[in-house]
Amino acid sequence: MKFILFFTISSLFVSSNITSDTYIGKWEITGGSIIEIYEDANTFYGKIHKRAEKPLSNFNGLDNKNPVKELQNRPLLGMNILNKLKFKDGELSGGTIYNADSGKTYTVKVWIDNDDKDICYIRAYKSFLFKTFKAKRVKPEDMAGNKE
Repeated sequence: MKFILFFTISSLFVSSNITSDTYIGKWEITGGSIIEIYEDANTFYGKIHKRAEKPLSNFNGLDNKNPVKELQNRPLLGMNILNKLKFKDGELSGGTIYNADSGKTYTVKVWIDNDDKDICYIRAYKSFLFKTFKAKRVKPEDMAGNKE
């Protein structure tokens, strides 16, 4: 009984080995879009690396839905959609995500699956409502046939 109690308590304090570097790389969201997460001065960002094969909007590849008229002609590829995230307690949070399909910005949290470090979740919040997207790490060998 003492062993079980000790094991249970000690497992609560074992690190999941998820570091800030675990987030860096390309992540494919269900639907085919790829976001590249990178770090700049202890702050994390994510830019559009590849658009979905069948996008929901912005068919011309421009930020048409942006509420700022001057930004509606900027290309989506290479544009930051994850902004000003900080690494804390194994997660990226405290920043925003821009939804180019609607032109709206939301609070966001990103975390890695503890059982599979090649899976992450991106959760966009508006008040108490949220939507979670699952993303899979894109490995360099998976990108070999990708020309974008």
